[in-house]
Amino acid sequence: MVQLGRVDKSGNIEFEIEREFNTDLSLSVDTAASSSDKLRSNVRHAVRGFMLFGDGFLLIEDEAVRLALIDPTCRLFIRPYMHGKDFTGRSRGMFVIDFRMLSQEEARAQCPLLFDIVRDRVKSSRDANADKLVKRNWWRFGRPRRELRDACAGLTRYIITSETSRHRYFAFLDASVAADNKLIVIADADPVTLGVLSSSIHVMWAITTGGKLGVANDPVYVKSKSFDAFPFPADLNADTIASLSVCAERLDAHRKSAIARDERVTMTGMYNVVAKLRTGEALTPKERTIHELAACGVLRDIHDELDALVAAAYGWPWPMSDDEILERLVALHGERVAEEQRGIIRWLRPEFQAPGQSAVAPAAELDLPAESKVAAVQLAEPVPWPGDAVEQIGALKRLAITTPVSVDEAVAHFGGARREIVERHLETLAILGEVREDGTGRYAVGSAG
Repeated sequence: MVQLGRVDKSGNIEFEIEREFNTDLSLSVDTAASSSDKLRSNVRHAVRGFMLFGDGFLLIEDEAVRLALIDPTCRLFIRPYMHGKDFTGRSRGMFVIDFRMLSQEEARAQCPLLFDIVRDRVKSSRDANADKLVKRNWWRFGRPRRELRDACAGLTRYIITSETSRHRYFAFLDASVAADNKLIVIADADPVTLGVLSSSIHVMWAITTGGKLGVANDPVYVKSKSFDAFPFPADLNADTIASLSVCAERLDAHRKSAIARDERVTMTGMYNVVAKLRTGEALTPKERTIHELAACGVLRDIHDELDALVAAAYGWPWPMSDDEILERLVALHGERVAEEQRGIIRWLRPEFQAPGQSAVAPAAELDLPAESKVAAVQLAEPVPWPGDAVEQIGALKRLAITTPVSVDEAVAHFGGARREIVERHLETLAILGEVREDGTGRYAVGSAG
Protein backbone atom coordinates (compact mmCIF):
# COMPACT_ATOMS: atom_id res chain seq x y z
CA MET A 1 0.00 0.00 0.00
CA VAL A 2 1.15 3.53 -0.80
CA GLN A 3 -0.07 6.98 0.28
CA LEU A 4 -0.85 9.56 -2.36
CA GLY A 5 -1.68 13.18 -1.69
CA ARG A 6 -1.75 16.76 -2.88
CA VAL A 7 0.26 19.49 -1.19
CA ASP A 8 -0.59 23.19 -1.49
CA LYS A 9 1.93 26.04 -1.88
CA SER A 10 2.31 26.32 1.91
CA GLY A 11 3.22 22.68 2.28
CA ASN A 12 -0.14 21.63 3.75
CA ILE A 13 -1.73 18.38 2.60
CA GLU A 14 -5.03 19.18 0.88
CA PHE A 15 -5.99 15.63 -0.03
CA GLU A 16 -4.58 12.27 0.87
CA ILE A 17 -5.58 8.72 0.07
CA GLU A 18 -4.12 5.29 0.71
CA ARG A 19 -4.12 3.09 -2.35
CA GLU A 20 -3.32 -0.56 -2.72
CA PHE A 21 -1.54 -1.97 -5.72
CA ASN A 22 -3.89 -3.52 -8.27
CA THR A 23 -3.42 -7.11 -9.35
CA ASP A 24 -1.30 -5.95 -12.30
CA LEU A 25 0.89 -3.91 -9.89
CA SER A 26 -0.46 -0.64 -11.31
CA LEU A 27 -1.60 2.23 -9.11
CA SER A 28 -4.41 3.50 -11.31
CA VAL A 29 -7.65 4.17 -9.47
CA ASP A 30 -9.76 1.04 -9.12
CA THR A 31 -13.43 2.02 -9.53
CA ALA A 32 -14.73 -1.53 -10.01
CA ALA A 33 -15.90 -2.08 -6.45
CA SER A 34 -17.58 1.34 -6.17
CA SER A 35 -19.31 1.20 -9.54
CA SER A 36 -20.79 -2.21 -8.74
CA ASP A 37 -22.37 -0.83 -5.56
CA LYS A 38 -25.43 1.17 -6.62
CA LEU A 39 -26.65 4.12 -4.58
CA ARG A 40 -30.28 4.08 -3.52
CA SER A 41 -30.38 7.85 -4.10
CA ASN A 42 -30.12 7.26 -7.85
CA VAL A 43 -32.58 4.40 -8.28
CA ARG A 44 -35.36 4.54 -10.92
CA HIS A 45 -33.77 7.67 -12.33
CA ALA A 46 -31.92 6.41 -15.41
CA VAL A 47 -33.69 4.06 -17.82
CA ARG A 48 -33.01 2.71 -21.29
CA GLY A 49 -35.26 4.03 -24.05
CA PHE A 50 -37.92 2.03 -25.85
CA MET A 51 -37.02 -1.04 -27.92
CA LEU A 52 -39.53 -1.26 -30.77
CA PHE A 53 -38.96 -4.75 -32.24
CA GLY A 54 -40.50 -3.61 -35.52
CA ASP A 55 -39.88 -0.67 -37.87
CA GLY A 56 -43.59 -0.85 -38.71
CA PHE A 57 -44.26 1.34 -35.67
CA LEU A 58 -42.43 4.23 -37.37
CA LEU A 59 -44.12 7.01 -39.38
CA ILE A 60 -42.75 9.93 -41.35
CA GLU A 61 -44.24 13.31 -40.44
CA ASP A 62 -46.54 13.52 -43.48
CA GLU A 63 -47.97 10.09 -42.70
CA ALA A 64 -48.50 10.98 -39.05
CA VAL A 65 -50.39 14.14 -40.02
CA ARG A 66 -52.49 12.31 -42.62
CA LEU A 67 -53.53 9.65 -40.13
CA ALA A 68 -54.43 12.22 -37.50
CA LEU A 69 -56.62 14.05 -40.02
CA ILE A 70 -58.38 10.83 -41.00
CA ASP A 71 -59.01 9.87 -37.37
CA PRO A 72 -58.33 12.43 -34.61
CA THR A 73 -58.04 9.57 -32.10
CA CYS A 74 -54.65 8.79 -33.66
CA ARG A 75 -53.31 11.91 -31.94
CA LEU A 76 -53.31 10.01 -28.64
CA PHE A 77 -50.95 7.34 -29.92
CA ILE A 78 -48.51 9.12 -32.27
CA ARG A 79 -45.33 10.62 -30.81
CA PRO A 80 -42.10 12.13 -32.16
CA TYR A 81 -39.30 9.55 -32.05
CA MET A 82 -35.53 9.86 -31.63
CA HIS A 83 -32.92 7.19 -32.31
CA GLY A 84 -29.35 7.26 -31.02
CA LYS A 85 -28.04 8.36 -34.42
CA ASP A 86 -30.69 11.09 -34.56
CA PHE A 87 -29.07 12.48 -31.43
CA THR A 88 -25.41 12.12 -32.34
CA GLY A 89 -25.96 13.06 -35.99
CA ARG A 90 -28.98 14.68 -37.66
CA SER A 91 -32.56 13.83 -36.77
CA ARG A 92 -34.73 12.15 -39.41
CA GLY A 93 -37.90 13.75 -37.98
CA MET A 94 -39.66 10.42 -37.41
CA PHE A 95 -42.82 9.65 -35.44
CA VAL A 96 -43.86 6.41 -33.77
CA ILE A 97 -47.14 4.62 -32.96
CA ASP A 98 -47.18 4.01 -29.22
CA PHE A 99 -50.02 2.01 -27.66
CA ARG A 100 -48.27 2.33 -24.29
CA MET A 101 -49.35 -0.43 -21.90
CA LEU A 102 -52.84 -0.95 -23.38
CA SER A 103 -54.23 -4.46 -23.77
CA GLN A 104 -54.92 -5.76 -27.28
CA GLU A 105 -58.65 -5.20 -26.81
CA GLU A 106 -58.11 -1.64 -25.56
CA ALA A 107 -55.75 -0.74 -28.41
CA ARG A 108 -58.13 -2.11 -31.05
CA ALA A 109 -61.15 -0.38 -29.52
CA GLN A 110 -59.50 3.00 -28.93
CA CYS A 111 -57.76 3.40 -32.30
CA PRO A 112 -58.63 0.71 -34.86
CA LEU A 113 -56.89 2.61 -37.68
CA LEU A 114 -53.45 2.51 -36.02
CA PHE A 115 -54.12 -0.95 -34.64
CA ASP A 116 -54.57 -2.32 -38.16
CA ILE A 117 -51.44 -0.53 -39.39
CA VAL A 118 -49.37 -2.11 -36.63
CA ARG A 119 -50.96 -5.51 -37.29
CA ASP A 120 -50.14 -5.27 -41.00
CA ARG A 121 -46.58 -3.98 -40.53
CA VAL A 122 -45.40 -5.61 -37.30
CA LYS A 123 -47.31 -8.76 -36.37
CA SER A 124 -45.78 -11.13 -38.95
CA SER A 125 -42.24 -10.44 -37.75
CA ARG A 126 -43.33 -10.70 -34.13
CA ASP A 127 -44.93 -14.10 -34.80
CA ALA A 128 -41.46 -15.38 -35.69
CA ASN A 129 -39.83 -13.93 -32.57
CA ALA A 130 -38.53 -16.47 -30.05
CA ASP A 131 -39.34 -14.21 -27.10
CA LYS A 132 -42.81 -15.33 -26.01
CA LEU A 133 -43.66 -11.99 -24.39
CA VAL A 134 -42.59 -10.00 -27.47
CA LYS A 135 -44.56 -12.37 -29.71
CA ARG A 136 -47.71 -12.28 -27.60
CA ASN A 137 -47.80 -8.47 -27.14
CA TRP A 138 -47.14 -7.62 -30.80
CA TRP A 139 -49.12 -4.32 -30.76
CA ARG A 140 -46.83 -2.85 -28.08
CA PHE A 141 -43.17 -1.97 -28.29
CA GLY A 142 -41.03 -5.04 -27.70
CA ARG A 143 -39.77 -3.35 -24.55
CA PRO A 144 -42.52 -0.85 -23.62
CA ARG A 145 -40.61 0.33 -20.53
CA ARG A 146 -43.27 0.89 -17.91
CA GLU A 147 -40.49 2.09 -15.62
CA LEU A 148 -39.53 4.78 -18.14
CA ARG A 149 -43.11 5.97 -18.47
CA ASP A 150 -43.48 6.15 -14.69
CA ALA A 151 -40.19 8.02 -14.27
CA CYS A 152 -41.03 10.64 -16.93
CA ALA A 153 -44.66 11.17 -15.92
CA GLY A 154 -45.27 14.87 -15.29
CA LEU A 155 -41.94 16.02 -16.76
CA THR A 156 -41.84 18.53 -19.64
CA ARG A 157 -38.31 17.45 -20.59
CA TYR A 158 -35.71 14.87 -19.64
CA ILE A 159 -31.99 14.28 -20.16
CA ILE A 160 -30.57 11.87 -22.73
CA THR A 161 -27.19 10.47 -23.67
CA SER A 162 -26.28 7.97 -26.37
CA GLU A 163 -25.43 4.52 -25.02
CA THR A 164 -22.39 4.29 -27.29
CA SER A 165 -20.54 7.39 -28.42
CA ARG A 166 -17.01 8.55 -29.13
CA HIS A 167 -17.61 11.51 -26.82
CA ARG A 168 -19.81 11.55 -23.73
CA TYR A 169 -22.37 14.36 -23.73
CA PHE A 170 -25.87 14.92 -22.37
CA ALA A 171 -28.77 17.09 -23.54
CA PHE A 172 -32.38 17.92 -22.77
CA LEU A 173 -35.13 16.34 -24.89
CA ASP A 174 -38.81 17.28 -24.86
CA ALA A 175 -40.79 14.73 -22.86
CA SER A 176 -43.26 14.21 -25.71
CA VAL A 177 -40.47 12.53 -27.71
CA ALA A 178 -40.09 8.77 -27.44
CA ALA A 179 -36.42 7.88 -26.96
CA ASP A 180 -35.06 4.73 -28.59
CA ASN A 181 -33.29 1.90 -26.77
CA LYS A 182 -29.90 3.23 -27.93
CA LEU A 183 -30.47 6.29 -25.74
CA ILE A 184 -30.20 6.35 -21.96
CA VAL A 185 -32.90 8.52 -20.40
CA ILE A 186 -32.22 10.36 -17.15
CA ALA A 187 -35.69 11.28 -15.91
CA ASP A 188 -34.86 14.74 -14.64
CA ALA A 189 -35.72 18.25 -15.90
CA ASP A 190 -33.32 20.02 -13.51
CA PRO A 191 -30.47 21.90 -15.26
CA VAL A 192 -28.24 21.24 -12.24
CA THR A 193 -28.44 17.53 -13.01
CA LEU A 194 -27.59 18.21 -16.65
CA GLY A 195 -24.65 20.35 -15.55
CA VAL A 196 -23.19 17.72 -13.24
CA LEU A 197 -23.59 14.95 -15.82
CA SER A 198 -21.96 17.13 -18.51
CA SER A 199 -18.92 17.93 -16.37
CA SER A 200 -15.50 16.33 -16.75
CA ILE A 201 -15.98 14.90 -13.27
CA HIS A 202 -18.90 12.71 -14.31
CA VAL A 203 -17.55 12.04 -17.79
CA MET A 204 -14.31 10.67 -16.32
CA TRP A 205 -16.31 8.41 -14.00
CA ALA A 206 -18.53 7.26 -16.91
CA ILE A 207 -15.59 6.46 -19.19
CA THR A 208 -13.79 4.55 -16.44
CA THR A 209 -16.78 2.53 -15.25
CA GLY A 210 -18.33 1.93 -18.68
CA GLY A 211 -17.35 -0.47 -21.43
CA LYS A 212 -16.06 -0.23 -25.01
CA LEU A 213 -17.79 -1.28 -28.20
CA GLY A 214 -17.13 -1.60 -31.91
CA VAL A 215 -14.14 -1.28 -34.19
CA ALA A 216 -13.57 2.28 -32.96
CA ASN A 217 -13.63 1.05 -29.34
CA ASP A 218 -16.16 3.77 -28.48
CA PRO A 219 -17.09 4.25 -24.81
CA VAL A 220 -20.37 2.72 -23.62
CA TYR A 221 -22.50 4.32 -20.91
CA VAL A 222 -23.34 1.44 -18.58
CA LYS A 223 -26.34 2.74 -16.65
CA SER A 224 -25.96 0.47 -13.64
CA LYS A 225 -22.37 1.60 -13.07
CA SER A 226 -21.96 4.95 -14.79
CA PHE A 227 -25.13 6.48 -13.34
CA ASP A 228 -26.59 4.35 -10.56
CA ALA A 229 -23.34 4.34 -8.57
CA PHE A 230 -22.31 7.92 -9.25
CA PRO A 231 -22.22 10.24 -6.16
CA PHE A 232 -23.77 13.61 -7.00
CA PRO A 233 -22.81 16.76 -5.06
CA ALA A 234 -25.16 17.62 -2.21
CA ASP A 235 -26.07 20.47 0.15
CA LEU A 236 -25.79 23.11 -2.57
CA ASN A 237 -26.67 26.70 -1.71
CA ALA A 238 -28.95 28.90 -3.80
CA ASP A 239 -26.11 30.76 -5.51
CA THR A 240 -24.43 27.52 -6.58
CA ILE A 241 -27.71 26.15 -7.90
CA ALA A 242 -28.40 29.33 -9.86
CA SER A 243 -24.89 29.46 -11.36
CA LEU A 244 -24.93 25.80 -12.34
CA SER A 245 -28.43 26.13 -13.80
CA VAL A 246 -27.50 29.10 -15.96
CA CYS A 247 -24.33 27.45 -17.27
CA ALA A 248 -26.07 24.16 -18.05
CA GLU A 249 -28.92 25.90 -19.86
CA ARG A 250 -26.37 27.91 -21.84
CA LEU A 251 -24.57 24.70 -22.81
CA ASP A 252 -27.80 23.11 -24.04
CA ALA A 253 -28.87 26.27 -25.91
CA HIS A 254 -25.47 26.79 -27.56
CA ARG A 255 -25.40 23.32 -29.08
CA LYS A 256 -29.02 23.42 -30.26
CA SER A 257 -28.42 26.83 -31.81
CA ALA A 258 -25.28 25.56 -33.56
CA ILE A 259 -27.10 22.56 -35.02
CA ALA A 260 -29.82 24.89 -36.26
CA ARG A 261 -27.37 27.03 -38.22
CA ASP A 262 -26.31 24.43 -40.74
CA GLU A 263 -27.09 20.80 -41.55
CA ARG A 264 -23.37 19.99 -41.50
CA VAL A 265 -23.22 20.55 -37.74
CA THR A 266 -23.83 17.58 -35.44
CA MET A 267 -23.19 16.84 -31.78
CA THR A 268 -20.42 14.39 -32.65
CA GLY A 269 -18.89 16.85 -35.11
CA MET A 270 -18.77 19.61 -32.51
CA TYR A 271 -17.14 17.42 -29.90
CA ASN A 272 -14.62 16.10 -32.41
CA VAL A 273 -13.54 19.71 -32.89
CA VAL A 274 -13.49 20.50 -29.16
CA ALA A 275 -11.28 17.45 -28.55
CA LYS A 276 -8.77 18.67 -31.15
CA LEU A 277 -8.86 22.22 -29.79
CA ARG A 278 -7.82 20.82 -26.41
CA THR A 279 -4.93 18.78 -27.81
CA GLY A 280 -3.82 21.37 -30.38
CA GLU A 281 -4.21 18.88 -33.22
CA ALA A 282 -4.81 20.44 -36.63
CA LEU A 283 -8.41 20.55 -37.84
CA THR A 284 -9.43 19.05 -41.16
CA PRO A 285 -11.22 21.36 -43.63
CA LYS A 286 -14.54 19.78 -42.64
CA GLU A 287 -13.79 20.30 -38.95
CA ARG A 288 -12.71 23.90 -39.60
CA THR A 289 -16.10 24.56 -41.17
CA ILE A 290 -17.90 23.04 -38.17
CA HIS A 291 -15.70 25.08 -35.84
CA GLU A 292 -16.71 28.30 -37.58
CA LEU A 293 -20.41 27.42 -37.81
CA ALA A 294 -20.76 26.10 -34.26
CA ALA A 295 -18.36 28.39 -32.35
CA CYS A 296 -16.67 25.32 -30.88
CA GLY A 297 -14.19 27.49 -28.98
CA VAL A 298 -17.10 28.97 -27.05
CA LEU A 299 -18.48 25.47 -26.49
CA ARG A 300 -15.12 24.50 -24.98
CA ASP A 301 -15.23 27.63 -22.78
CA ILE A 302 -18.71 26.77 -21.50
CA HIS A 303 -17.50 23.29 -20.55
CA ASP A 304 -14.48 24.78 -18.78
CA GLU A 305 -16.75 27.08 -16.79
CA LEU A 306 -19.09 24.20 -16.01
CA ASP A 307 -16.21 22.01 -14.80
CA ALA A 308 -15.09 24.69 -12.34
CA LEU A 309 -18.66 25.20 -11.07
CA VAL A 310 -19.25 21.48 -10.55
CA ALA A 311 -15.92 21.05 -8.76
CA ALA A 312 -16.88 23.97 -6.49
CA ALA A 313 -20.26 22.31 -5.86
CA TYR A 314 -18.35 19.31 -4.51
CA GLY A 315 -16.05 21.61 -2.54
CA TRP A 316 -13.04 20.38 -4.51
CA PRO A 317 -10.13 22.27 -6.09
CA TRP A 318 -9.96 22.70 -9.84
CA PRO A 319 -8.33 21.67 -12.10
CA MET A 320 -7.51 18.13 -11.02
CA SER A 321 -5.87 15.17 -12.69
CA ASP A 322 -8.04 12.29 -13.89
CA ASP A 323 -6.73 10.08 -11.11
CA GLU A 324 -7.55 12.62 -8.43
CA ILE A 325 -11.08 13.02 -9.77
CA LEU A 326 -11.58 9.28 -9.53
CA GLU A 327 -9.96 9.09 -6.10
CA ARG A 328 -12.33 11.68 -4.72
CA LEU A 329 -15.38 10.09 -6.34
CA VAL A 330 -14.50 6.65 -5.00
CA ALA A 331 -14.04 8.12 -1.51
CA LEU A 332 -17.32 10.06 -1.73
CA HIS A 333 -19.12 6.97 -2.99
CA GLY A 334 -17.93 5.11 0.09
CA GLU A 335 -19.26 7.90 2.31
CA ARG A 336 -22.64 7.80 0.59
CA VAL A 337 -22.88 4.02 0.95
CA ALA A 338 -22.18 4.40 4.66
CA GLU A 339 -24.79 7.17 4.92
CA GLU A 340 -27.42 5.07 3.19
CA GLN A 341 -26.74 2.21 5.57
CA ARG A 342 -27.64 4.67 8.34
CA GLY A 343 -30.84 5.64 6.54
CA ILE A 344 -29.63 8.96 5.06
CA ILE A 345 -30.52 8.90 1.37
CA ARG A 346 -29.91 11.94 -0.82
CA TRP A 347 -32.68 11.32 -3.37
CA LEU A 348 -32.26 13.01 -6.74
CA ARG A 349 -36.05 13.34 -7.18
CA PRO A 350 -37.54 12.58 -3.76
CA GLU A 351 -41.12 13.36 -4.84
CA PHE A 352 -40.86 10.54 -7.40
CA GLN A 353 -38.39 8.14 -5.83
CA ALA A 354 -39.61 8.25 -2.24
CA PRO A 355 -42.97 10.06 -1.97
CA GLY A 356 -44.02 10.62 1.63
CA GLN A 357 -40.77 9.34 3.08
CA SER A 358 -38.56 11.32 5.41
CA ALA A 359 -35.30 11.56 3.52
CA VAL A 360 -32.49 13.89 2.65
CA ALA A 361 -32.85 15.36 -0.84
CA PRO A 362 -30.05 16.95 -2.89
CA ALA A 363 -30.08 20.73 -3.00
CA ALA A 364 -30.95 20.66 -6.69
CA GLU A 365 -34.48 19.71 -5.56
CA LEU A 366 -34.78 22.33 -2.82
CA ASP A 367 -37.12 25.29 -3.31
CA LEU A 368 -35.17 28.37 -4.35
CA PRO A 369 -36.29 31.85 -3.38
CA ALA A 370 -38.44 33.31 -6.15
CA GLU A 371 -35.84 35.95 -6.97
CA SER A 372 -33.15 33.27 -7.49
CA LYS A 373 -35.37 31.37 -9.93
CA VAL A 374 -36.12 34.56 -11.84
CA ALA A 375 -32.43 35.47 -11.96
CA ALA A 376 -31.53 32.06 -13.39
CA VAL A 377 -34.13 32.43 -16.13
CA GLN A 378 -33.10 35.97 -16.97
CA LEU A 379 -29.43 35.10 -17.26
CA ALA A 380 -30.03 32.14 -19.57
CA GLU A 381 -29.77 32.68 -23.32
CA PRO A 382 -33.01 32.67 -25.35
CA VAL A 383 -34.07 29.26 -26.61
CA PRO A 384 -32.63 28.93 -30.15
CA TRP A 385 -34.51 27.50 -33.13
CA PRO A 386 -33.41 23.84 -33.30
CA GLY A 387 -31.98 22.31 -36.44
CA ASP A 388 -34.27 19.29 -36.86
CA ALA A 389 -38.01 18.74 -36.96
CA VAL A 390 -38.34 16.74 -33.75
CA GLU A 391 -36.53 19.34 -31.66
CA GLN A 392 -38.40 22.18 -33.39
CA ILE A 393 -41.76 20.61 -32.58
CA GLY A 394 -40.68 20.05 -28.97
CA ALA A 395 -39.49 23.66 -28.62
CA LEU A 396 -42.81 24.99 -29.95
CA LYS A 397 -44.75 22.79 -27.56
CA ARG A 398 -42.69 24.02 -24.60
CA LEU A 399 -43.37 27.59 -25.66
CA ALA A 400 -47.10 26.88 -25.89
CA ILE A 401 -47.00 25.38 -22.38
CA THR A 402 -45.61 28.67 -21.08
CA THR A 403 -48.06 31.01 -22.85
CA PRO A 404 -50.55 30.99 -25.73
CA VAL A 405 -48.59 31.93 -28.85
CA SER A 406 -49.40 32.88 -32.43
CA VAL A 407 -47.36 31.83 -35.45
CA ASP A 408 -45.80 35.28 -35.76
CA GLU A 409 -45.01 35.43 -32.03
CA ALA A 410 -43.35 32.03 -32.22
CA VAL A 411 -41.28 33.13 -35.22
CA ALA A 412 -40.17 36.22 -33.30
CA HIS A 413 -39.32 34.12 -30.23
CA PHE A 414 -36.91 31.82 -32.08
CA GLY A 415 -33.93 33.26 -33.87
CA GLY A 416 -33.68 31.99 -37.44
CA ALA A 417 -37.09 30.29 -37.52
CA ARG A 418 -38.91 30.28 -40.87
CA ARG A 419 -42.57 31.23 -40.70
CA GLU A 420 -43.82 28.45 -42.99
CA ILE A 421 -42.02 25.82 -40.93
CA VAL A 422 -43.30 27.21 -37.61
CA GLU A 423 -46.85 27.36 -38.98
CA ARG A 424 -46.65 23.79 -40.23
CA HIS A 425 -45.30 22.45 -36.94
CA LEU A 426 -47.97 24.25 -34.90
CA GLU A 427 -50.63 22.84 -37.19
CA THR A 428 -49.08 19.38 -36.79
CA LEU A 429 -49.15 19.74 -33.01
CA ALA A 430 -52.78 20.84 -33.18
CA ILE A 431 -53.72 17.94 -35.44
CA LEU A 432 -51.98 15.52 -33.08
CA GLY A 433 -53.76 17.07 -30.11
CA GLU A 434 -50.59 18.30 -28.41
CA VAL A 435 -51.78 21.94 -28.55
CA ARG A 436 -55.09 23.65 -29.34
CA GLU A 437 -55.90 26.79 -31.32
CA ASP A 438 -57.82 29.10 -28.97
CA GLY A 439 -59.89 30.90 -31.59
CA THR A 440 -57.68 34.00 -31.70
CA GLY A 441 -54.91 32.49 -33.78
CA ARG A 442 -52.87 31.46 -30.74
CA TYR A 443 -51.85 27.96 -29.79
CA ALA A 444 -51.79 26.72 -26.20
CA VAL A 445 -51.44 23.49 -24.27
CA GLY A 446 -54.54 22.48 -22.40
CA SER A 447 -58.10 21.46 -22.88
CA ALA A 448 -60.58 23.66 -24.67
CA GLY A 449 -63.00 23.49 -21.79
